[in-house]
Amino acid sequence: MKKRHVRGFLPYLLLVVFMAFTMGVNAQQKTIQGNVTDETGAPLPGVTVVVKGTTQGTITGVDGNYTLDVPVDANVLVFSYIGMTSQEVEISNRTSINVELQPDVIGIEEVVAVGYATRKAGEVTGSVSSVQAADIEEMTVVDASEALRTASGVTVLKSNTPGEGASIRVRGLGTINDNDPLWVVDGVPGGSVTPNNIESITILKDAAAQAIYGARAANGVVLVTTKTGRRNQKAQVNVNVKTGVSKNSNYYDLLNTREYGEMLWLEAANDGVSPNHALYGSGSEPDIPEYIRPARAENVDHSLYDNKMIHEDGDDTYLITKANQEGTEWLKEADRNAQFRDISVDLSGGSQNTSYAFQLGYMLEEGILKHTGFDRYNLRSNVTTSPVDWIEIGERLGVTYSQDYGHQENNTEASIVSWAYRMQPIIPVYDIAGNYAGTRAEGTGNSQNPIFLLDSNKDDKTKRMNVSGNTYIKLMPIDGLSIQTLFGIDYTARHYRNPNFVEKAHAERGKYASLSEETSFNMQWNWTNTLQYSKLIADEHDLTVLLGTEAIDYSYNFINASRSEFFSKEINYMQLATGLQGINNDGNNSSWALFSMFGRLNYNYQNKYMLEAVVRRDGSSRFGGDNRYGVFPAFSAAWRISNENFMASTSSWLDDLKIRAGYGTTGNDRVGNYNSYTNFAIDYVDSFYAIDGANVTTGTTGFYQSTFGNPDVKWETTKTTNLGIDGAFNNNLTVSLDLWQRVTSDMLYPKQIPMVLGRASAPSINVGEMKNRGFDIELGYLGNALNGDLTYDVNFNISHYKNEIVKLSDNEDEFLGGDAFREMVYTRSQIGTAFPEFYGYVVEGIFQDQAEADAWPTAFGEDGTYNEPGHYKIKDVTEDGVINSDDRTYIGSPHPDFTAALNFHVNYKGFGVVAHFYSSYGNEMVNYVRRFIDFRQFQGGRSKDRLYSSWGSPYLDNNENAKLPKAESNDNESQLPSTAFVEDASYLRLENLRISYDLNRVLHGDYFRNLQVYGQMSNVFTITKYSGLDPEVNSGGRNLGVDSGAWPTPKQIMFGINIGL
Repeated sequence: MKKRHVRGFLPYLLLVVFMAFTMGVNAQQKTIQGNVTDETGAPLPGVTVVVKGTTQGTITGVDGNYTLDVPVDANVLVFSYIGMTSQEVEISNRTSINVELQPDVIGIEEVVAVGYATRKAGEVTGSVSSVQAADIEEMTVVDASEALRTASGVTVLKSNTPGEGASIRVRGLGTINDNDPLWVVDGVPGGSVTPNNIESITILKDAAAQAIYGARAANGVVLVTTKTGRRNQKAQVNVNVKTGVSKNSNYYDLLNTREYGEMLWLEAANDGVSPNHALYGSGSEPDIPEYIRPARAENVDHSLYDNKMIHEDGDDTYLITKANQEGTEWLKEADRNAQFRDISVDLSGGSQNTSYAFQLGYMLEEGILKHTGFDRYNLRSNVTTSPVDWIEIGERLGVTYSQDYGHQENNTEASIVSWAYRMQPIIPVYDIAGNYAGTRAEGTGNSQNPIFLLDSNKDDKTKRMNVSGNTYIKLMPIDGLSIQTLFGIDYTARHYRNPNFVEKAHAERGKYASLSEETSFNMQWNWTNTLQYSKLIADEHDLTVLLGTEAIDYSYNFINASRSEFFSKEINYMQLATGLQGINNDGNNSSWALFSMFGRLNYNYQNKYMLEAVVRRDGSSRFGGDNRYGVFPAFSAAWRISNENFMASTSSWLDDLKIRAGYGTTGNDRVGNYNSYTNFAIDYVDSFYAIDGANVTTGTTGFYQSTFGNPDVKWETTKTTNLGIDGAFNNNLTVSLDLWQRVTSDMLYPKQIPMVLGRASAPSINVGEMKNRGFDIELGYLGNALNGDLTYDVNFNISHYKNEIVKLSDNEDEFLGGDAFREMVYTRSQIGTAFPEFYGYVVEGIFQDQAEADAWPTAFGEDGTYNEPGHYKIKDVTEDGVINSDDRTYIGSPHPDFTAALNFHVNYKGFGVVAHFYSSYGNEMVNYVRRFIDFRQFQGGRSKDRLYSSWGSPYLDNNENAKLPKAESNDNESQLPSTAFVEDASYLRLENLRISYDLNRVLHGDYFRNLQVYGQMSNVFTITKYSGLDPEVNSGGRNLGVDSGAWPTPKQIMFGINIGL
């Protein structure tokens, strides 16, 4: 596709650079000083004091004192502080002004981002949630996405792999395609930011708040504002250091070596055959061998092993393994005590015309599995200056370098967790010569040694360099008018290097070591221009108009190469240029562009009646010419009942009462950059052409059709309705309730095409419809006791959504299946269900005797051989007297009935306690791991239940108490997707507990603005019925809620210190 350029930026950029070094002329000044306290008389440090209508201001010190030089014609000072009600005080002729701020439980003075502007929370008519810097500092988060855990209406699923962010869903799932929200950092879409740099996060949850972002907003918008300095503030230094250790505390309860042999004998007995095993012999009881036979050798004299070497692939190596007669606990062998460090140094301040904030940071997060981890270095610079009163210019720039390393596969059969439970306990970690033991001996299965994988993949590294930021000019030529032009970039360079070594002791080993490398670059720029005018008419009519344009251009380039068979396996000699075999190269590029115009009108009458109208028109290169442009309007209104005259009698207990309503349309344009085009590709393995039609891999290389295009494709459109009410009572209790519905139409769905059309992927067409509805409730309470020495606040939120597919295609019977796990599909979606739900057979128990089995409908074939004691009783859903695939039905849902968060703060004479609870209730999980450990799926590890709690076990007093069907060597029917694998995954977790002390209370003097020490624990405890390692699994899309070997959430203990100078 043609590249798109927007010319004319250079003059603006040069103007920014020039004006950044221009000094303005100082007006005549006078000095005002004073003290700010709370309602108890305690000094308030960090209060912002500014001259109204300007950016000239300062911040109070640790003793609550401030000094500020103001123009002689200044009239009003504004005092503001998070959690307190702002006050405006007339200056008159005074040079000393003391202020007492009152708690702002209502929060209406809090300033929140609303898209291309900010607004007081009390004036917002849409539905938003916010997370402040103080909340983030109390958590242990590596990625900004994890900080959204405390916000209502947001579902957060953590990954638990080092450096990896969480999966975020705002108010359910609106499509079968991409459900990720749009992130905007300091006006840059998709910009990168580290948690320590964040001042606030605002989540736009309904169309009234989102529509200003149009075609990209259907899945929610997350606005991130980074920290800035204050004008007329002395330079301040903040040092934050935290260090700690993480440890896994959950393991599968698997059989040891002796128990494993007993299980094999139990299987043989249930099969009706004499036991005979390559390792455990053929006696009446299993005989644990001293050695595991190497390389399937028969009748080997074990006394010769110490001197026996096997010559293979040019290497002499021992393949002689001494059995672990006690049993190897593979996951415990793989994990470790992982280190965590997070260090940041901030410098902020400002002069009369300039503010600045700089930060340096370093973070190390080792994985709980050996040789895995993530480290990051970051630098941020935020500078704003006003060379003259009516011009403001600035920049916000972040540079981040990071790398993750080691074997970090997660929630797949390739994960270390999966390899660990698929290894038998009789296999030790190393053979007698110190080489990695494996599965080459008969009867040991085909898993890979997870310790080998961790050790050999320690040099797997992904390195990233990201530069993200903006520069802007804002003109304020007259009172109430601001004109801003902003240019932003988000650039990432990525390099991945994966040396892959051969595990000689693996049953399915390869022949040569290999090396794969990838390099990619993605660059996005945005140019945003806004004009905002605010006017108060007759002291009653407050009118604000915002108009803007935005251009975005994105490009991506990727190259990949791999080689194998190197002359040396030394990592430094493994280079792409030295590989002799497996020569493969790949590469592609992609781009898209967007041009938009938008506007917003706000009207506020007497702070009682508030109206807002928003419209955005987007044009995207992702769609065909007839559908390239879309218009996305939204309307909202609010009525502050508490300000009505007839409510005057309630003023003693009712602080605020506001009703909100909104309706609007947003879009989803993340449907692929070339979905409207038919694409062709080349495959160097099999895209060859031969005249005689022979199946060849040599000849003339050609292109094949890879996808069918749809020139009529257009946006997915989401229409949202929101009703809300906000209340505040007795200056200590707040309540907020939102009822909402969002309906997605024109949802893209792959059209079925005849197989005769070849291997090309089906085109996506706008045909589907999906509906979500739910509610969000937020409660807050602030109180004190013991004459104000003890203060506390509690914040609670609970959210619910119900997802439903209204239409998938023109065929009402069509369904969308999940991805197959070794030919087993556990999820399915169709009209009337959620996306997705679990699908399979209903297990109603276990046959206890033959009479019960004979009376049951015949299952899985007419011969009736399945119907016997010890097998699952499968429900005859169709009631036709036969059990077959038609009896599959929907058997559970990964969607929670509700999620809830509770945040609790207590402070007493310098001591502070913070506790964060999180709960998910009503969601279920498919524990796919149990297919391997509860049944005979390959010759890997087995659960204790397989021996002790299966039907017919000699350890069971009563077979009616059996958890599993009888242990057999060939029971494929029990492994079919069914309710036997669906578990209640509800949980309550104390995610964070922090205890701190303010040393400034005992260290008297002016050395520190702040000096706090603390201890902190994460994942303190989890209450759940789920039998897997963790009830929270970061799986998504069609396989939402399937656990195939996910990393567990580790326990973490940390200590830290915050120093302010």
